[in-house]
Amino acid sequence: MWFSVALICAAFLFWCYAHIEAYCFFYPGIDTQYAAGYSEQAFSQITTGTTMQVVQEKLGAPLYAQTNRQNGRLEWYYTLDGKCKWGDWAWLVRAVYFADGRVVELHKRVAYD
Repeated sequence: MWFSVALICAAFLFWCYAHIEAYCFFYPGIDTQYAAGYSEQAFSQITTGTTMQVVQEKLGAPLYAQTNRQNGRLEWYYTLDGKCKWGDWAWLVRAVYFADGRVVELHKRVAYD
C-alpha cells in the first residue's frame, strides 16, 4: 500500500518537474531540436573571426536565421526549443552571430523559457 502511494507521489512530482522548464540532469538536450549536420564537436571549433562559409561547412545550415534589427548582426541558430512533446524542459542554445561576414559572438548556454 505505502509503496503504491510513494510511487504515485514520485510520478506526480516527476510530471510537475517536467513541466516547469527545469534542467534535465540525465539528458540535458531532451527538449532541444538540432540542425541537421550539427555537432557539439564542430561547434567547439568555431571561434570569433571565422567566416560564414567555414561555419556552414562545419555545422551545415542553421535551423533559423535572422538579422537583428538593433545592431544589424546576422544570427544563425543551430538549436531551438520544443523537441520533447510530453514535457517542457530547459533547452541548449547554440547560436552564431555575424558582422561583416565573420563570427563576432557565439552563444552556448541553457535557456529556461
